[in-house]
Amino acid sequence: MKKYILIVLLLFMTGCSRPHPAGESFEKIDVSKEPVQCSFRGDDWVVKGINHGEFVLSPVAGYSISAVVVSKKFYFHGWQAQISPLDLALVWGKLAEPGYDKFINYSQGNRWYYWRYSGRSPLRNPYISRHSSNNHIIPANNNVFLAMRTIRKKEKVKLEGYLVRLSGKYKGRDYWWNSSLSRSDGGDDSCEVFYVERVQRGNKVYE
Repeated sequence: MKKYILIVLLLFMTGCSRPHPAGESFEKIDVSKEPVQCSFRGDDWVVKGINHGEFVLSPVAGYSISAVVVSKKFYFHGWQAQISPLDLALVWGKLAEPGYDKFINYSQGNRWYYWRYSGRSPLRNPYISRHSSNNHIIPANNNVFLAMRTIRKKEKVKLEGYLVRLSGKYKGRDYWWNSSLSRSDGGDDSCEVFYVERVQRGNKVYE
């Protein structure tokens, strides 16, 4: 069955509200494992209204990731920032172990994610590329956004939702934004466009 949802533009950057936990989970956040991606079959979609435009978000895969946050970047300008106000750079596997972070520096800018490792690093480009990702976060609601806004660097998180494709109009022009469906790609179009419905931090769950 189709699900038609109209999301009014959230005032993400105003106020000092805190997120409200929806419950607790006593399942440990295991950052040693690969993200879980499953096929999505259906025609559910979300209509998201923004200033001067409207976009349709179509889920293409269910997605869950447990990882360590190595960088967080907010964006404030343009249609992409209205839909996805922040990016999270996430790592898992050996990259999430404390002994390796001294060899690698992470940074973000212009919706891109970068890393630089020292010559002494036991982990090189192939492994780093396959065990890290830049995620364009689309919060499902304001409570999810508030939970994401207060996430700290080096914090373990578990995020659940959907990888999506977007299409729509902004100021009369057509735009689109497609999620990567692979953890091993690189370069342009290799980021995950991630519609997040559930956030776990410690044993607190936000929805």
